[in-house]
This record gives sequence, structure tokens and C-alpha cells, in this order.
Amino acid sequence: MSDTTTTSRPAAAGDSSGVGIRLENVTKVYPGQPTPAVDAFSMTVEPGELIMFVGPSGCGKTTTMKMINRIIEPTSGTISIDGRDVLSLDPNELRRHIGYVIQQIGLFPHMTIGENIAVVPKLLGWSKKRTADRVEELLETVQLSGDFAQRYPRQLSGGQQQRVGVARALAADPPVMLMDEPFGATDPITRERLQAEFLRLQESIGKTIIFVTHDFDEAIRLGDRIAVLSERSRIEQFDTPAAILAAPANDYVRSFIGHGAALKRLALIPVGEAPLGPMTDAGAVAVSVADNLRDALDLLVVNGSPTIAVVDRDGRALGSLSMERISAALGVEVADISRPGGAR
Repeated sequence: MSDTTTTSRPAAAGDSSGVGIRLENVTKVYPGQPTPAVDAFSMTVEPGELIMFVGPSGCGKTTTMKMINRIIEPTSGTISIDGRDVLSLDPNELRRHIGYVIQQIGLFPHMTIGENIAVVPKLLGWSKKRTADRVEELLETVQLSGDFAQRYPRQLSGGQQQRVGVARALAADPPVMLMDEPFGATDPITRERLQAEFLRLQESIGKTIIFVTHDFDEAIRLGDRIAVLSERSRIEQFDTPAAILAAPANDYVRSFIGHGAALKRLALIPVGEAPLGPMTDAGAVAVSVADNLRDALDLLVVNGSPTIAVVDRDGRALGSLSMERISAALGVEVADISRPGGAR
């Protein structure tokens, strides 16, 4: 299946901007196996995009990602980063310029947090001052400043260790990051917090990211585009979260999405995109225009009122929202979503 083309987004200014990635007919065949683990995979990733690979265990999504930094060597096909053929580069040098984050984190237990983050800059020959400045900058970025640089991994919580793993991957300011279920081992509350922090971070750094997950809700929340993969990394659908939820390509994608697609779509629509009504109650519960329609629906249900107020970032009233107006923005009767056999 050919990859979906989109309008190229401008890369962020400076060395921290992402770069394009292109995979063409990439195939991996393991000796003694009758079928390829990855079969003729093709995809174009634009600079600064966050692409989610979603699929069941064993479908080849992690193998595909690992061929980008040549942890796994492809059998055939071409892979280019910023127009350069990765197969023509020294594998170790290539990996030093690609951030890599895994679920198990992989921090060195005998090194301090600062030393863990400094590993790649030291390999690249950075000066002590430049390395120390970068470590301090990254710890502030992932909200672990203070004495965290002197602590050891065992002294941090799982969520804090995961943030260090992201910081270490960013240490040499790579244009590309590969992330293999980085939040999968954390509890739901920590995972949601890490996802929010990661989105905030990506807004400022603009990296090109390939992110492997089996969690479709995580893919919806984080991804610019989602590649839904089946066996041998076959692309069943490659599109924006909103487009996939609104129009699944086939039954496989539909089954992977599961129930409640309409509710998931609500979380992707800003309150400001709904048709607002007039203010009907000055004392009404309010939702911010910066929130999403799922937040607004939750407030309506919890408070049992026919409308809620919508305010701007400064708290000024802009109008009101009702079930009917949320339904108009979604194109689905919201009141029916939670009923058996209702909107999906």
C-alpha cells in the first residue's frame, strides 16, 4: 500500500528542527523464516512530524523502526534521512545522531543522572562545559532540575526515570527520535502525565519522531499521523487521527479503534471549533476555549445542566455550549454515543 502524502510542514528554525525520513520498499527477511518480518514497507515522514506506528504484537512495527537506525539491518529497500542514505553511513555514527527511547529506559545504574544524559555528547567529543550546560538545560526541560543530576537511577521513580530517558535521547540535539513504547511500563496516571509533558516538549523542539505503541488512544493523543499496521508491517491506513476515526479504511482498522470512536474524535476538536450559543447563565460552569469538546461534554454530563459557559484564556465569556452544539461540531448525535449500538 502506498504511503499517504501530506503538505510539508516547515521545519523549526535552528539545529533542533526535524528532518524528513523516507523508506522505500524496505524489507526484512530472517534466515529460516518462510515469510518476511517486514514486507516492502514505504513511507514518507515530513520534517517535524510525530508519526505513530500502531499494531498488535508481532506485526513488525518495532522491527521497522529499528531498521531506521540500523539496530536491525534491512534485507532490501532504501532508507534516507534528510536525503542521505542511512545504509551508506557508519552505523555507530548514525545512531549517535538519532535519539532512541525504549520502554525499559536502559539507564546505566552505576552512573548519576547527569552522567547518563552526558553519554552521547562525550562520545561526540563535546567539551566539559558544553556537555554540563546541555545536561542542565535538559533537566530543566524535563522538569528535573535541582540536585537530580547527582542522583542515581535507583533514587528516582519510574516516571522520573522515563523523563531522564527522553532527556538522554535529546542530549546531542538529534533531528530524529525513535521511541519504542516509552511510556508502556508506567501506571495510567504517570503515563498520562508523561504524554502531556512529551507533547509540551515536542511543541518547543520540533523533532521528527517515529513512536511505536500498541495503545490506540495514545496514538490519537500524541500523533500528527498514525500508521495502522497489520502483519509484516503492512500499512492498512496512514492518516491523521481525526481522519482515521471519522473514516476507518477497513474492518481491520475499525476493529483496532474499538468502540467509542465518536468520543475519541471529540477529544481532537477544540471547543473553539463548535458553534457557540449566547450566554444564558452568568453563573454557569465554564470550559476554556483552549479545551476540547470531550472536556465540555464531561462538564455537561457531570453538572446536568443544559448549557455550559465558554471562556477565553483570560476568563472572559465567549458564549455557551450545549449537547446540540457539540453534536453539530461532531456530526453525530452526542446523546446517542453511550447507548448500546449508538455512534461509533
